[in-house]
This record gives sequence, structure tokens and C-alpha cells, in this order.
Amino acid sequence: MRYYYRTYDPLFGFDSIFNDIFGSWSDSGRRYPPVDVYETDGAYVIEMEVSGYDEEAIKMHVDKHVLTISGEEGKEEEEREYYAREIYTPEFKRSFSLPENADEGAISADYKNGMLLVTIPKKPEAQPRRIEVKINK
Repeated sequence: MRYYYRTYDPLFGFDSIFNDIFGSWSDSGRRYPPVDVYETDGAYVIEMEVSGYDEEAIKMHVDKHVLTISGEEGKEEEEREYYAREIYTPEFKRSFSLPENADEGAISADYKNGMLLVTIPKKPEAQPRRIEVKINK
């Protein structure tokens, strides 16, 4: 079984995701699913392009503040003589260090049209709250 790993150093926390200057390519030209990562007031969001993978082939787990997303290798077609071969879905594994304020028990994922949308809610105490000031006249 082959796995192509891309792990973000936990010493740099969740922000290290943004420092990947090579995009979706790594050593030896192996392909990793590209991701967009952003933060909202209430959550961190990872969008991953996983076209070519069945929903059942994508696995996620969290261990020690690290979210790992993996995909199993696509099924090989019968032997063919190709003139060009650019579509390939190898096994992959990508890991993301989660910040302390991530609510690991409430992570959710949605898969649609080849895109995986992972939502990592922030713990309620970590979310900004608005305090209304009432002035008595």
C-alpha cells in the first residue's frame, strides 16, 4: 500500500497550512489533493479537491490535535494502451495541526461534486461575542 504524506508541522500550528509554497505538488512530483483553508468567526474550514475518489474511499480521523484526511487508491481500469494518461487517483494522506480552540468532537464533512468541505467548529468559549452596552438616561 502506498501513501503520499503531507503533514504540517505542529510547532507552527494551524497557520503553517498557509505557508505551503508548492501548492498541490511535493517531492518527486507526486500529487496531493489541493486545499483551501480559511477561518470564519465560528469555525475553521478546509476545502479539498478530491475528484476521482468515491465518498466511501475518503477517511478522516483526529488524534492528538491532528486531523488526518486520507483517500484510497482509485480502481485501475482494465489494461489499455493509452496515448495520454493524466488522470490518476493515488492513495493520499494529508494531516493538519488543529489549534487549541478547535472543537474536535464536532468536526463535520460534506462531499459534493468532487469537493470535500470539512468544517472544524471553534469551542464556544473561543468564539467572539458581542456585549451590548445599555446607557440609562
